Amino acid sequence: MPISNSFVHVHIMALRYFAETARAGSMRQAADFLSVAPSAVNRQILKLESQLRAKLFDRVADGVRLTSAGEVLYGYIRNMERDLDRAINQIDSMRELRRGHVRIAVEDGIARDFLIPELSAFSAEFPGVIYSIAIHSAATVMELVAAAEVEIGLSMNPPMRADIRKIGGIPIRLGVVMPADHPLATADNLQLGDLAGERMILGDAGYGGGEHVNRVMTEGRRLKPFIETNSSDTALELTLAKLGLSVRTPVGAMSHLESGALRFVPLAGPRAPGVELCLWTHSNRSPSTASAILTQRLIKGLADFEERLQPWEKGVA
Repeated sequence: MPISNSFVHVHIMALRYFAETARAGSMRQAADFLSVAPSAVNRQILKLESQLRAKLFDRVADGVRLTSAGEVLYGYIRNMERDLDRAINQIDSMRELRRGHVRIAVEDGIARDFLIPELSAFSAEFPGVIYSIAIHSAATVMELVAAAEVEIGLSMNPPMRADIRKIGGIPIRLGVVMPADHPLATADNLQLGDLAGERMILGDAGYGGGEHVNRVMTEGRRLKPFIETNSSDTALELTLAKLGLSVRTPVGAMSHLESGALRFVPLAGPRAPGVELCLWTHSNRSPSTASAILTQRLIKGLADFEERLQPWEKGVA
């Protein structure tokens, strides 16, 4: 009859005595290492053999030798010890987060809608960590990561560089952000041709994939920017002031979209550009403990953020 998991309730001491005996090849030597009597070691091993209904050691002239069943158990114990060492090391690293300093470069809209909520949760768990947050264009974010002036970079669709490493990212759909009472606000999606004659607020090469977006939007004089800016926050305020329509992602405008003050209509069609929200770190430098743990949280946070963006991706928000 197989032994069920509920049948075996092995004491950690018995496993330790077994493992030390297996390593030493002798119950007496294991007892010396453990500072206990050889009879105590023998008693724990007999208990294990009784619980498992299997012989774990063969007694030989110079000590003991593992049986096939003993080899199986010893292999699992070594794996358990390695896992425990990893857990202890991770706990030690987390304990070090009583202190720490993380330097981050990020675009303004990403800071507002993604980074700040993530830092709020992280800081509640590790209140001793402090932060330096620099708000810059995508290109400058990349430069700061490459120069190791920051440990973490967050930007939209920047040009790739060999001296930094992308460690996370999510695709984000571009659309047109406009006042909720604009005639185009009721559309499910828009083609580039639908924007002919509209006053457009476009980002330059400095932010949010602006260089790629502008190239697609203005190619063949399809559209002429009414206002061009290197600040996504400025583009947002200009849109709220009804000075034009802004081509951008929902990121950075989510509170206005959720309140109903603005409407996001996805761009559709083969020429509709797309961008990616990317998480960056230096290619060769080792991060601090605080930065490494925060980075892992941000990678997980990107997946959750992608789900939050789904209503706008589908054009139903």
